[in-house]
Amino acid sequence: MTEPGRGGKGWLMAGLGVGAALVIGGGAYAAVQFLGSDEAQPESVLPASAAVYLRVDVDPSVGQKVAAVRFFQGLDPELQAALESGEWREYVWDTLEKDGKAPAGLDYATDVEPWLGDRAGVAVVPDGDEKPLVAIALQVKDGDKALASLDKITASQADQPEDEQVEYYLDGDYVILTQVGQADKVKAAAEQGTLDEQDAFTDDMDELGDPGVASFWVDMAKAAEIDTGALEEAAAAAGGAPSAVTSELTDEQKALLSGRTAGALRLSADAVEIHGLSRGNDAMTMPTGESAHLVLDLPADTKAAFSLENGADWVQAAWDLYDSIDPQITQELSAQASEQGFTLPDDLKTVLGDSMALAVGPGMVEAVDAMSGTEAIALPELPVAYRVQTDTTAVNTLLEGFGLPPTMLAQRTDEGVLTVGLYQAFVDGLVETEGRLADQEAFTATVADADEADQLLFVDVSEYEDLYLPEVTDEKARAALEKLRAVGWSTVVTGADESRFTMRFVADEE
Repeated sequence: MTEPGRGGKGWLMAGLGVGAALVIGGGAYAAVQFLGSDEAQPESVLPASAAVYLRVDVDPSVGQKVAAVRFFQGLDPELQAALESGEWREYVWDTLEKDGKAPAGLDYATDVEPWLGDRAGVAVVPDGDEKPLVAIALQVKDGDKALASLDKITASQADQPEDEQVEYYLDGDYVILTQVGQADKVKAAAEQGTLDEQDAFTDDMDELGDPGVASFWVDMAKAAEIDTGALEEAAAAAGGAPSAVTSELTDEQKALLSGRTAGALRLSADAVEIHGLSRGNDAMTMPTGESAHLVLDLPADTKAAFSLENGADWVQAAWDLYDSIDPQITQELSAQASEQGFTLPDDLKTVLGDSMALAVGPGMVEAVDAMSGTEAIALPELPVAYRVQTDTTAVNTLLEGFGLPPTMLAQRTDEGVLTVGLYQAFVDGLVETEGRLADQEAFTATVADADEADQLLFVDVSEYEDLYLPEVTDEKARAALEKLRAVGWSTVVTGADESRFTMRFVADEE
């Protein structure tokens, strides 16, 4: 039975915030951990027709796991103590109260703690031409006490405008909260089938594996059905940031959206990781061929690297996609390039080739500092270079077209691989290496699946601390950044319409 209630958007935000937000100084860090319990998950009570789903666990013991992450240590002693003691949920509630974001008249110990469970989930469900349905599922230890607390909120906030009121109902071990007028629709949709009974959802989450700190799932085609403004309003009502799933897309582009995306935020003592996958995207066929992976053979002391495999094929696939969306755009780009003496997409395919790697060596900060105050009469000797397996003669012709003849740049060609840089010693050092980047612990710890990655980014952040840390004025943020060792990203294409990706933030060694 649906229970009408009133709590305002502040309650909606608090309901999710209690489950997901850790307030550290001036910033909020969402951090919870899946514990592998057999208890029902939020997807068991939310509609299978959802376009977007977010799940978090709010078990008190997660605080100890969060406290172990070196990024978070020392940022806020009071919060650190709350995390380690397992009392972090009360700390969050107290913080929300201080900020005026918690429902008035409620005491955590008597009105919240006795019924609040360990899980929370949010679903955004398309509703035809109407604004999407937004449902928040909170696990409860005692349904009667949960409803009593919600009734208390209703009584204390009866004067709120209707568009800021909520409805709620109990479904097994969960209380479902919606905006006024949506509860019956959400309940009816869930009775037709829940997410945990939907094959695409369960297959994707099984493939994703460990859901970690938090997990999400998006059906791109369904999300495209939702008006961007309504989707952002729904995200705000749920206490989250505006969605970027379909923002700034034309109707033609939305029509091409397909497939699903899923991801998880995972914590360990020395890293924060975002791992995800994309499946069933048939708008563009992704290249799957073998390639040289030039990035793996860069010198061991490389401080930053970016790579792309099968770049020429990626360019052609993207060009074909854009041409199918709006041929006028590709025609205009081709005409503009032709006026400059270039041909698109062919010349761009040549530049990216079959395998490419952009490398930055040690000493970049010092080299940039040495340039300050000097009048450049030649290209600076910065430790940066570009390697590509391609038609090397064609690339040199293109460089000349840009006003960069071979005599102006340092370069060499080795078995169909062109290396171009700003000074010869660095260019030669990229080829005549004494150790490989792929064999370095810092690289392998930061970049997942580097040996099969189709796209890869690696940055040894500690190399550049003198450049960015002085610009960070917040002491707690600077303390966290000082513990950052490296950042990495990788994408692996596992099929013509599917891929997986991983982004890692790795902490300094103790």
